[in-house]
Amino acid sequence: MVRRPAILVLLAALLAGCSGGDDGDSGGGGGGSGDGETGRAAPEAVELPADEDFYDLDDLTAAGAHGTLLRYQEVTPTVVEDRRTYRIAYASESVAGEQVVVTGTVLVPEAAAPADGRRVLAIAHGTTGGADACAPSQDPSYAEIAGVGSGVGPDWLVVVTDYEGLGGPGRHPYLVGESEGRSVVDAVLAARSLPGADPGDQVGIAGYSQGGHGALWAAQVAAEYAPELDVIGTVAGAPASETDLVFGAAPQSASAGFSLLLVAGYEQAYPDQADPADILTPAGQERLGLVDELCVADLLGETTGEPEPLYLPTAASNEDWTELAAENVAGQVRLDDPVLVVHSAQDTTVPPVFSELLQTRMCDAGQVIERVVLPEGGSHVAAAIPAYTQGLAWLQGLVDGAEPVSTCP
Repeated sequence: MVRRPAILVLLAALLAGCSGGDDGDSGGGGGGSGDGETGRAAPEAVELPADEDFYDLDDLTAAGAHGTLLRYQEVTPTVVEDRRTYRIAYASESVAGEQVVVTGTVLVPEAAAPADGRRVLAIAHGTTGGADACAPSQDPSYAEIAGVGSGVGPDWLVVVTDYEGLGGPGRHPYLVGESEGRSVVDAVLAARSLPGADPGDQVGIAGYSQGGHGALWAAQVAAEYAPELDVIGTVAGAPASETDLVFGAAPQSASAGFSLLLVAGYEQAYPDQADPADILTPAGQERLGLVDELCVADLLGETTGEPEPLYLPTAASNEDWTELAAENVAGQVRLDDPVLVVHSAQDTTVPPVFSELLQTRMCDAGQVIERVVLPEGGSHVAAAIPAYTQGLAWLQGLVDGAEPVSTCP
């Protein structure tokens, strides 16, 4: 059995080596107000001309139910041949239950939809940073939009959320599961209103790294939050599932970028419980503002090898913070749909022990889960390619009638 305290020491050493080079991130429960299809009536979405600033959102209100499409803009030239590319802004719901505006990207096939509608591929992207400029929709040629979008057939509508606070107002609640999950699900609901979308009810969810965490949480919240959707399967590549370990290792790590994103995100989501002053030194509190200014590579570069400690000696044992980190661990409930996990044995950013712990936990809950470890998968970034390749093929197989496999003992 893997022991979590020993993992903290290992993880701290691994994170110290992740300073924004090739092993940076991929860049590339339940609850909420599930109200069914009939509760989603809202004002008609506005199509924004191409020459207008899509991200001027000051006057945009999250009107209507969560998942309401508020604004869309076609991107030209398109980033994937034979698909139209749209930026979208839509209504979602924060962890506190407040309406928020979230942005994202949708790829709509030019080909006619099947008689029963298109399947929807919902992508939860990897860590890009905390600043609005880091939102994938700002550059739809981003790998997890254009690359993944070109890997599925014309029967699939591809939807990529930016997540709450990236592109839209407010701070990004990094590795806050409910926020990520709702952002993913609401992007799917909003995309259904785009011209030519012609969606069916079947949804496949996939994500890598942070997105692996977000994909698992999206599958978890969907059943109550959007019961009209039929989630057929969830792919989690190198999932950052063990948020308790990420937080617990933070004071020991020489690279603070990822953990500062988490601290800022938890403060955004849980302002009454997550006070950065309880865990950060004055130097750490000063550096926390960098998450609003820098994307992930620059953030990691700026926070590696800090000359003075950023965390208080008692940070890892702070009750409020450890409780929140534990609540956001992914895969703590059994999902109705099967799960595929793909992880490189050589990953030093999100170590394979994360998905080992995830599998054990989900197997104990009775989950149908298949874990594939790639012996020569390469670095964290490099392994995103085979993870998505295998994941998309697996989802298509489920559509075609393949039986999911379990690797539980």
